[in-house]
Amino acid sequence: MPFSGVYRKRLSQRKAKKILGEGMVRGHSLTKKQKRFFGAVAGGQKPRK
Repeated sequence: MPFSGVYRKRLSQRKAKKILGEGMVRGHSLTKKQKRFFGAVAGGQKPRK
């Protein structure tokens, strides 16, 4: 039976802290909204849709 639906990989706290520490993803600086998002995840909040 084929998989139907969207598969989303969860961002771990450890990965969010690493990204915040580096301040970049794929060679591009994080925006203010991205910093807020990664900060929330690093602090233990569940990301909302």
